[in-house]
Amino acid sequence: MTVQRRAILEELVERSDHPSADQIFDAVGERLAGLSRTTVYRVLEALVRVGAARKVPHPDAVARFDPIFERHHHLLCDGCGRIFDLDDSEVRGFALPRSLGSFAVRDYSINFTGVCAGCRKSKKETKTQCRT
Repeated sequence: MTVQRRAILEELVERSDHPSADQIFDAVGERLAGLSRTTVYRVLEALVRVGAARKVPHPDAVARFDPIFERHHHLLCDGCGRIFDLDDSEVRGFALPRSLGSFAVRDYSINFTGVCAGCRKSKKETKTQCRT
């Protein structure tokens, strides 16, 4: 394991915000002089290939990465764009539809979209300020 790979993996594991490759690059680049954006992309893709990380789909079309590789689900905020892990026993027991026919499911994840508490609070405060 190279110094770059170790630093990228450590940064990913320490975060809970499902960072993009650019966010990882910005954080690790501050500590490792000469780190290239291409190296970060390649290392993250390698981590996904070997099962040490997962790609999380995001509406902004920028790949996000998650160090939790076991199946779990996400909440995606339409307001701030943050991704939150959801570990709910009811969702964990989700049964696959029978209509899949001969399609062999390898894995799945469920993403719920909505508005997080912080964005709801911020919007509520903005409405209150507009009335005064």
